[in-house]
Amino acid sequence: MLEPRPEIQQLPRYRPGRPEGTGSDPAVNLAANENAWGPSPMVAGCLAELGLHRYPDMAGHQLQGKLSAEWGLASDQLMLGTGSGHLIKCLVEAYVRPGDRVVVTEPTFSLYGVDAQMMGGRVVPLPGDGHAVLFASLPDFVREVRPRLVFACSPNNPTGDAIDEGQLTELIRALPADGLAVVDEAYVHFADKPADALARVRSGEPIAVLRTFSKAYGLAGLRLGVLAAPPEVIAALLRVREPFPASLPALAAAEAALSDRTHLAQVLAATRGGRDRLERELAARGLRVHPGQGNFVWAQVERGSGAELVAALHREGILIRDGAGFGVPSHVRVTVGTPAEIDRLLAALDRIRG
Repeated sequence: MLEPRPEIQQLPRYRPGRPEGTGSDPAVNLAANENAWGPSPMVAGCLAELGLHRYPDMAGHQLQGKLSAEWGLASDQLMLGTGSGHLIKCLVEAYVRPGDRVVVTEPTFSLYGVDAQMMGGRVVPLPGDGHAVLFASLPDFVREVRPRLVFACSPNNPTGDAIDEGQLTELIRALPADGLAVVDEAYVHFADKPADALARVRSGEPIAVLRTFSKAYGLAGLRLGVLAAPPEVIAALLRVREPFPASLPALAAAEAALSDRTHLAQVLAATRGGRDRLERELAARGLRVHPGQGNFVWAQVERGSGAELVAALHREGILIRDGAGFGVPSHVRVTVGTPAEIDRLLAALDRIRG
C-alpha cells in the first residue's frame, strides 16, 4: 500500500475556528476571527459585472498597483496568494531544507510549524507562559538558535500581543546572514500602535510581511493574501507558487474593499470598541483576560477547562474557540462580534455561571 512521507504522517490536521461536523450554523459564531460587519458595500456591486468564464490576471497587476501605491513598494516586492496560508507554504517550500531550524513563538498560528515540518524542517518554539508571547525574548533566542526562518505573528493569534519597533529592530539584527524574519500582520489593522514592518521591506531589510483581506476587509470567503518582501525573495517564491492564485472575484472584491476607506474606518472603530467592552465584561465574570491588539480576546477560564466553557456555550447556540488547539487548554479565544452578538454571549455566560 502507498504510504505518505514520514513527515506527513506526523503532522496534525489543521483545526478551524468552527469545528467540523457541528451541523447548522450557531446563532452566534465568535470562533473564527471573522469580520462581524462584513465587507464594503462596494464589493457586491463589482462582483455582478465579472466575466467568470475568463481566467484572472495571474499577477493581479491592478490590485498590485494599488497596493504598491498605498504601501510605497515596487511591484517586484509584492506577491498575491490564496490567503496567508498559501503564502506561508510558498515561503517554507522555497527556503526550508531538511534539518533547517525554524523559530516560532508559543502559542501561535499552527501553520508556521506544520508547513516547516512538512519540508523536513526542525521547528524550535520560543516558549511562552500560555497567556502571552514573549517578543522581548525573541532576539536573544534567535541569536542562540540561528534559524533559517523566524515567524512572528503580530498581533499574535491567539494572544493578541504585538511586536514593537524596538523588538522588531532587534529581531532583524539577530538574524543569521542567511535568515529571514516573517511577520504575519493578518490582524495589524486592529492594532493601536503597530510596528511599521512594511518600512523594513522598503529599506531592503531581510523581512517578509504577510497581509490578508480576510480580517479587516471582511473577505474571508474569497481567500486572498499578500506578501511583501525583497525582490529576490519574491522571485524565488514565484517559482513555487501555483498559477492563478487569486480568483477574479477575489481580485475585484479586494480592489473595491481597498478603495472604501470609510467602511474600513467604521469596522476598525467598532471592532476596537467591542474589544474593549469584551475585555471588561469577561474580566468582570471571572476570566483572566490578556489585553490584546487583534479582533479577539484571549482569556483563561475561571475554573475547569476551556473546552468545558466552549461546550456549555455551544449548547446556548454560541461558538468560541478552545485554547487546546493552541496548546493552552485553560484558555479560550473569543472573536469580537457586533454589540448584539456580545450581548448574547454575556447573557449566556451569566446563565452558565448561575
